[in-house]
Amino acid sequence: MSESMKVTIRDVAKEAGVSPTTVSRALSRPGRVNLETATKVREVAERLGYRTKNLEPQNDDALRGMILTTASDLKYSVFADFVDGMQKPCLDRNFILLTAITEENRDLERSTIMRMTSQVDGLILTSSRLSDSTVRKAAQMRPTVVVNRLVSGVQSVISDDRPVLTKIVRRLKALGHRSISYVAGPDNSWQNGLRWQALLVACQREQIKLRRIAGPHLPTRATGSLMEDAFREFMRSPTTAVVLFNDIFALQFMDLLASADIRVPEQVSVIGIDDTPESARSNPPLATVHIPREEMGSDASSKLISKILHTSDGSTTPVVRYSTFIERESVGPAPDQPIPAVE
Repeated sequence: MSESMKVTIRDVAKEAGVSPTTVSRALSRPGRVNLETATKVREVAERLGYRTKNLEPQNDDALRGMILTTASDLKYSVFADFVDGMQKPCLDRNFILLTAITEENRDLERSTIMRMTSQVDGLILTSSRLSDSTVRKAAQMRPTVVVNRLVSGVQSVISDDRPVLTKIVRRLKALGHRSISYVAGPDNSWQNGLRWQALLVACQREQIKLRRIAGPHLPTRATGSLMEDAFREFMRSPTTAVVLFNDIFALQFMDLLASADIRVPEQVSVIGIDDTPESARSNPPLATVHIPREEMGSDASSKLISKILHTSDGSTTPVVRYSTFIERESVGPAPDQPIPAVE
């Protein structure tokens, strides 16, 4: 047996500083690893005299070429934007992106993941309602990235809304507002907790009165009737400005204000979050917060593919993007007299 035949895939992996699986992929399917890694592996293999025909193919055969992402409801453009951002890195690296609709249902999300893990190479959980421990269990079964959520030990991609919410509070104060209501999202939403804490800190710093109002539990499928409870609670002690968990809440809230002959923004300023297409078409156009969803989706799939192909450095440091304030006609100066309370 010649000297070159004695060189094993493990020898090449050790010399190149990568795993044997990465060597296999770099030599047989270079599109599965980044260009720098593939080039380095090939140079090492050639220098050591390793023959690619000796590759063990079973590791490559284990790849399904598919990634699963979960989304609450694609009818709400927010989730469609995330998925759209995920698509390009998947296409570039020859992965198929599968999308499962979970309808804000924790049990459905869990059962979908359990049924699909054997069929896919990795998971992207978008605005997951699962517990941290359940997410970590999923990450033990398949490489996993979470979007709009921080989970210790799991790669996360998030939008930090704290700076923009501080900016909004300061803007409202400059317009003369001294009281703000926050219509909250689901209690198990990580974003909801982040936004409430950001508003609370900013209002305390600016000496603005802040009250929290419970919103519907199904933010992507909420109807006007579900918003009526939050509206009645608001009317018991009205503030001159309202920030709502998302644009769906905000648009329905403005409809209820109009039904009560309350003018926006002359009597109440309204701000949503998400910058959906509907927000720009409302009357008046809704002020909102733009979240870079497509960029976050791209970040998530790129990170996941790196984990699947063993080209990641192993770090789980969160990828952080920042949101921006889109000021529109639903925000104006505080009225001289707040609207009267209704019991």
